[in-house]
Amino acid sequence: MRGVVDMSEKKKKKEEAVEVKVEYKEVKLKPKFTFTVPVEAERITPDNFAGKSLDEISKLPIYEGNTRRALGDLFNIEGSPGSSALDTLITIEGDLSKVRRIGEKMTNGKIVIKGDVGHYVGFSMKGGSIEIHGNAGLWLGGKMKGGTIEVFGNVGDCVGGALRGELPGKGMKKGTIIIHGNAGAEVGRGMSGGTIIVDGSVGPLPGVDMRGGNIGIKGDCEGKPGARMAGGRVIIMGKVPAILPSFYIDDIRESIKAGPEKLTGPFYVFIGDVLADVKCGGRLFVSIPNNPHLKHYEELLVSVSDEEA
Repeated sequence: MRGVVDMSEKKKKKEEAVEVKVEYKEVKLKPKFTFTVPVEAERITPDNFAGKSLDEISKLPIYEGNTRRALGDLFNIEGSPGSSALDTLITIEGDLSKVRRIGEKMTNGKIVIKGDVGHYVGFSMKGGSIEIHGNAGLWLGGKMKGGTIEVFGNVGDCVGGALRGELPGKGMKKGTIIIHGNAGAEVGRGMSGGTIIVDGSVGPLPGVDMRGGNIGIKGDCEGKPGARMAGGRVIIMGKVPAILPSFYIDDIRESIKAGPEKLTGPFYVFIGDVLADVKCGGRLFVSIPNNPHLKHYEELLVSVSDEEA
């Protein structure tokens, strides 16, 4: 009985921990002018701001093009950070389309971006959360290891992806990315864990070189989902032009979970990509109602059932 009591106490403590709300101390940033060249802003994280005075924050080094600047040269800064990353909130407002690497390697805290933002937001992020109220560039959450990113807009290519030339599985490992819009090509490129949910449509090659994790696409896919995948799941609720010939029909499912979210089908279930791994560890779920041109695959399921009988 003692073991049961201990389990109950652990569960209760876990639930209480989830309910704890953080009281943030906020730092606000706003560009002093319109940027015309890329700004490398990897210093903008709760980890780098926590426990510092505004003067110290304004002196953090940052690059505008190939010129070294102080953060205060490019941004108006006000407010006060928390004593740790956990209770530090950074709010950035304005045109940030030339600003890159915000939130890189952050471990805790929160960043809110009000406006369009450039590439590599949340790159190698380990914890905390980022909200983007606008559009984002390439490699959002690239090589992410934890935390949450939520985008109220559209995103470019390689969400959660590995960099060019890296081996499969070197992309996103943990964490959650939610996009309330469309995403570009190669969503989840080389990812090995975590969850990506796209409310809109995506470009070609979602899940390319995938080794684990979940990608849920509520809109359409331009084609070639799951190319070279050897693990993980890609779920497409909209239309897809065709299935790669290196995938095999395996089953029909009524619903599937993508991370914490349950997506309702029914779905065709394909396994593959045999060109990446003969064990076919990847799973591709494709909406049946939205893809009537794939109905011929059902004949293959029937023929397999007949042979087994």
